[in-house]
Order: sequence, then structure tokens, then C-alpha cells
Amino acid sequence: MGLKSWLQMRLRAFRGDERGNVLVLFGFALVPVIGLTGATIDYSRATSARLVLNAALDSAALMAARDAAKLPDSELRSRIDKWIKANLSGDSAKGFTSATTVIDRTARTIAIEARLDIDTSLARILGPDAVTIKSQAQSTWGMNTIELALALDNTGSMKSSGKMAALKAASLNLIQIMKDAALEADQIKISIIPFATQVKIDTALKDEPWLRFDQTKPNCTTDKWGNKTCGTPIPITKSTWTGCVSDRDQQNDVKDNESVLAYATLYPADFCAQPTLAPIQPLTADWTVLQNAINGMTPVGNTNVTIGAIWGMATLTPGVPFSGAKPFPTPRLSKYMILLTDGDNTQNRFTTNGGQIDDRTKLACQTAKTAGIRVYTVRVINGDRTLLQNCASSPSMYYEVTSAAQLTPVFQQIAREISQVRLTQ
Repeated sequence: MGLKSWLQMRLRAFRGDERGNVLVLFGFALVPVIGLTGATIDYSRATSARLVLNAALDSAALMAARDAAKLPDSELRSRIDKWIKANLSGDSAKGFTSATTVIDRTARTIAIEARLDIDTSLARILGPDAVTIKSQAQSTWGMNTIELALALDNTGSMKSSGKMAALKAASLNLIQIMKDAALEADQIKISIIPFATQVKIDTALKDEPWLRFDQTKPNCTTDKWGNKTCGTPIPITKSTWTGCVSDRDQQNDVKDNESVLAYATLYPADFCAQPTLAPIQPLTADWTVLQNAINGMTPVGNTNVTIGAIWGMATLTPGVPFSGAKPFPTPRLSKYMILLTDGDNTQNRFTTNGGQIDDRTKLACQTAKTAGIRVYTVRVINGDRTLLQNCASSPSMYYEVTSAAQLTPVFQQIAREISQVRLTQ
């Protein structure tokens, strides 16, 4: 016989026994005391069960996000129920049957709602036999759309200590990680910007209005006695141009204009200081093209980190000189740049004063960060530590390696950070 039935029976007996008036009054007083005590206990049990249910749904939502692209809706719902059940215990497990799960494959969202009926104890004397608690969770699967620029030092010093070979291996590994993480076409796009004192682009762009052809090179000869004679400098032309571009006029050398109109904003086509410098690969999701671009890199020339940073940004900015990037306000779009170098600034179009070039690099990095690009920096054995630390978007986004072999683990860590799946807020 339950407590409720027993109390009801005793109360009927008390009402029929005129000699038990005091006991009857005591019995009536006892009922609310027992009920209130039970309510306190049951409230505590329900609160605990709600916390457990919240955690179980959050865990199930995250697990579902990881498997949503691989499983049909029916199996995904079944797994969600199993994941929730596995994370419940005691009263919570007894009260759970199944969740209500809504899967939107267009928006790539999973909404989960579940309820538990927790049996009351003493409180049922005055109220219901069970307390219902509810919880909700939502997740998205896959990743935000990602645009990633790899601005990589291709200067002559990268020949030493196995740095270029290690950079290629690390970059190819990163590309593979991002390829494996992409769940749909064009979800992740990557650009590659090899840089030295200049950068190199496709000569098919020679007729673009944002280029200017006004640079020259010395026209000198030396006779057998060592006498040097110079004539009129040789101008660059569209027919002699092999794709190299130097720094724009200051202050535009540290900016990325989405539209280029004034003469000072134009990009100066130039003679190549190092003809074997690998060309820029604009944003693409063609993994074979990206792999070929990495394998084609060759270490040549001096260091101009500024031009690497600003052309990295150029590949991530809509409008000229490249058109493959999405607008910055695009929903669920994240833009990143990895800027890697192994040396100090030594030469740009204007000077060989490293300190003056450092000032330009600082401004270029700030331009990228202000635009909304998350900047990682990597120092390979040598280089200006402070400059690169300040260039990174946060202290945790600066990496330093003391041997080339450490590059692959660093790139793997960055790739994991970029491609991780998170619960929606």
C-alpha cells in the first residue's frame, strides 16, 4: 500500500472516531508538512536531472554534427537517442524515451529537444505524480566557409637547413588536412603567395587596368678593362614582362584597394629580380593545383615580408587584383592568412634599410587585421621575433620553430584550429 493510500485510509478512520479529535487535527497538519518537504526534495532532484539532460543534449548535438554528412536522417536520429541515453543515469535515464530531432540539410543544422518525467516522492501527496523537465540543443555540421592565404617566404635563405623541403612537406600536409575537412565543393579555398623582394603573377594579366608599365632596369656594359658604360635605362613593356610585380607607391604599398583608379594606386609591373620565383596561386579549391604550386616553389632572392603580407591580403579581398574572394561580411565566412618567414627584411623597391621596411610590414599586417583577416605568423629559425609576434592576430597565433622538422606539427595545429566544428550559440 502506498503512502498516499495509507494516509487517506487513516484520515477516514480519524474522521469516524470521535475520540481522536486531537489526532485528526495532527494528521491534517502533517499532510502539508510532508508535501512541502517532498516538494523541496523533488525540486532538487529535478534541477539535477535538468543539468544532466542539458549536458547530454549538448554532447549529442556535437557528436551528430561530426557524423551528419555521413549518415542518413533515420540513423542519425537513432544515434542521437543512444548518445543521450548513454550520458544519463539514475532517474534521468529512467525518464527518457527519445528526443525530437529536426535535421535541416540546407542550413546544415541539427535541433534536438528532449523531455524527462521525474517521479515525485512525498510531494505527490499534494500534487502530481511526476515533474516534467525539458532541454534543447542545436549544432551545425561542417565548417564556416574558409578562405586561407599561405604567404610563404621563398627567399634564398630558405635553401639552408632543409627549410624549403620542410616547408613544402608542411604545406602539402596542411592542404591535405583542409581537403579532408571540406564537406562540399568550394567550402575551403586556399591561395599561395611565394614572396621574395617581389611577387610574381600570371602574364595573362598584362592588359589589366590595375597594372602600370613604367619601371626600368639599368642598361650598362663593362669592357675588358672593367670600364662600365651605361646608356638609357631599359623600360619594361608588356611584351618583355615575365610576371613580376614590385611594391606600390607609398602609402599604397601597405594597403589593398578593392578598386584601383589613381596612378599611385596601380601595381608596378617590373623586371624580375629572380626569374625563377614561383608565381602566386589565387584562391582555389582545386587541390591538385595547390599541390603543384607548392611543389614549384624555389628559394631565391632577398626578403620583403611586406609584399608577402599585402599580396596575401590581396588574394582574400574581393575586387582587383584578384576576383575569387567573397565579400568580408558574407555570413559564416572566415578569412585567415599564414605569414611565414625565416629572415629579416632586407630589400624592397625603395630601400635596403631593414628598419624602414619593418615599418611597412607593421602597417601591412595591421591593414589585414583591421579588414577582418585572422593572421598567423611563423618564424623559421631566424627573423624578427617581435615584428612577427606583433603581426599575429593574438599571441597564441604566433609560432616559432628552431628546426625545419617542426614545421609540419605547427601547420597541423593551425589546420586543426581553422577546421574545428563548434556548437552554435
